[in-house]
Amino acid sequence: MRKKGSGYYLLKAVPAVLLLLLLFIIPILLIFSNAFQDGGKAILEVLKDDYTYHLLSFTLRQALISALVSVALAIPFSAFFSKYAFPWRKALLTVSQLAFTIPTILVVLGFVIWYGNNGYLNNALRTMLGVSYTPLPVLYSFSAIILAHVYLNFPIAFALLTASWSTLPETQENAAYTVGSGRLRTFMRITLPRLRGSLASAFILIFLFCFSSFAIVMVLGGNPAYSTLETEIYRRVHVSADLVSASALALFTFAVNALLLAITTPGRKARKGERRERTLKKAKGAKMLEAIVLSFLMLLFLVPPIAAIAIRAFYTKDGIFSLKAWEGISGRGFGLIGGSIDALITSLVIGIIVALLSVWMGSSIAMASAKRNSRLLPFISSLPMASGSVTMGLGFIFVTSFIFTSLGIRSYCLSLLSVIAAHLVIVLPFSVRTITPGARMIPDSLSNAAYTLGRSTGRTYREIEKPLLAPYRRKAFAFSFALSLGEVNATLMLSSGNVETLPVLIYRMIGNYDYQGAAALGTILLAEALIVFAVGEARWRKDAVL
Repeated sequence: MRKKGSGYYLLKAVPAVLLLLLLFIIPILLIFSNAFQDGGKAILEVLKDDYTYHLLSFTLRQALISALVSVALAIPFSAFFSKYAFPWRKALLTVSQLAFTIPTILVVLGFVIWYGNNGYLNNALRTMLGVSYTPLPVLYSFSAIILAHVYLNFPIAFALLTASWSTLPETQENAAYTVGSGRLRTFMRITLPRLRGSLASAFILIFLFCFSSFAIVMVLGGNPAYSTLETEIYRRVHVSADLVSASALALFTFAVNALLLAITTPGRKARKGERRERTLKKAKGAKMLEAIVLSFLMLLFLVPPIAAIAIRAFYTKDGIFSLKAWEGISGRGFGLIGGSIDALITSLVIGIIVALLSVWMGSSIAMASAKRNSRLLPFISSLPMASGSVTMGLGFIFVTSFIFTSLGIRSYCLSLLSVIAAHLVIVLPFSVRTITPGARMIPDSLSNAAYTLGRSTGRTYREIEKPLLAPYRRKAFAFSFALSLGEVNATLMLSSGNVETLPVLIYRMIGNYDYQGAAALGTILLAEALIVFAVGEARWRKDAVL
């Protein structure tokens, strides 16, 4: 049922929807055009090529295993954190929310420094065991890909499951215990079915992320045998320079992605009624010991790779303290195009512009969706998820080429605008999903009371609804900024030496084995992400209290 004034919100959303469709459809159409420029021969070759299905099989397999392991690993942690209170519980939950703000390239760098053959972990094990070989060969393997994906996505599954589990009443479980049902049987027959929706949501989200994974597969896989659809598109563009074949494969990838998105996004109605967090039991005795063990295991898994980046920024590979990398930053050094200072400024400018645009567009779409009870608008905002960021990068390569050929716009300006547009398309779905719950929670009674007092729809939105939406908008801004700040896939496809961002510069330093320089820039990137997250989280908590 549409609510009063819904036409106003739809009208406000039209520019945002049109801009999204424009930025999404044009690159896809240009990919389609390039894929068929030889009469569709490239498409037929992709469809007939056994290697295409090998790529698809591996892409699906690594995404499936990564999602399953991430969710399965999160279940025991969520089971405990959703029932018991202990002093550092909220701090660990906050750490888990950092997952979306930690750039993927930092996970790659952290794994190389921590788990590498000459990384901190293996060097420590060599010293402890008194051996010269590599005790724990992790990198450049299928295991490295899965481990990195789990590292990145376990906190997401943990946060989603804990939030959902905390709202489930314990009456049914307690009744089962009363009649003699064991804990495992009760979990399998009562608790697990009630968590089915949350488990599915976490699995689907992680699966889609891992399906389009690029930097982790490209660097930590380190072997053509571990190629995915996204990495192969990149290789065909930047190694083989075969844009027609890359377009055909990108079109195939888009079709698969769209099918997966359609299958994994069933239309489910939101449950009515308020869901309240259960009263947590205070952990004592054995439960406190369990809390310590689980917390230690979580931190032992999450902290070392990121901490290793900050340490490596100040030490050479031989363990000698050195500020050479930091001197290189201040001197625009590292011997790469543009320099680190330019990359830092470029990343900040792009991140701020993308975050502002995504909040404006996300707010318009979220409010229209909430007021009109629309499923179409959320679907439209989800369309970019049907294409990987590498595919979008390829599409914007064609957009850039077309505009440059037609209008003769300077190459750097055009590349910068293309990167901003690509980031916006990639980030917007997450901005919409961050703001939409806030839009749906605005009580109709407040808006109706304002209408009764003679307020217009526009004034009601500005004076009543927009302030209520403010904490969600701030969270969306911080989230969008962090995602743009860490985006490397589409940027790497588009930059071509014209636009350097911190993640792209770090990626190239890893390729040049300049780990100390990469760690120094990684420390700056990490600090920026943490500051944005901390500010957003502080404002969120302040708004929640007020």
